[in-house]
Amino acid sequence: MTGLYVLDTTSLISHFSDVFLQPSAISARAHSLIELALRPGPQKVQLSIPSVVFVEVFDKWLRDEEFAAKFYYEVMIPILESPNIEIKPIEREVLEHMMNIGAELANHEVHDKLILASAMMLQCPLITSDDKVIKFVKKYQVIPSIVT
Repeated sequence: MTGLYVLDTTSLISHFSDVFLQPSAISARAHSLIELALRPGPQKVQLSIPSVVFVEVFDKWLRDEEFAAKFYYEVMIPILESPNIEIKPIEREVLEHMMNIGAELANHEVHDKLILASAMMLQCPLITSDDKVIKFVKKYQVIPSIVT
C-alpha cells in the first residue's frame, strides 16, 4: 500500500459518507489508503485529486449554505491541510489522454473521463467504484490498476 493514487468523486463521497449521507461504495482497502494520505506528516501513500472532482461535488452536492459549510470544514480542510494530497489541475496532457478514451466510455460523463485521463497521465492506480470505468480499465488496461 505505497505509492500515488488518483481519487475519483464517487470514492471521495464514499470516504466521507457521513458528510454526504450516502452509503459507502468502496472497500476497506480504499478507505485505508485515503486515511493514510489524510494523516499528518509524510506517508507512503499519496493522493492526487483532479480538480474536476471538486467541480462535480460543487455542481451536484452543494445546494445550501449549511451543507457547503459542513463540506468545507469536514472534507476540504483535511484535504487542503494534508501534505500527502494534491489537487491536480486539468493539464494539456490530461486533455490529450481524455481524447483517447472512447469505446464503452464514449458517452460517459466528462468528469469521469477527465479523472481517468488524470490517472492515465500519472500512470497510477485509480480509486473508484464506477462500474463503467472499472470495466473499461480491465478491458483496455490504460492504467496499472483499480482500487474499488
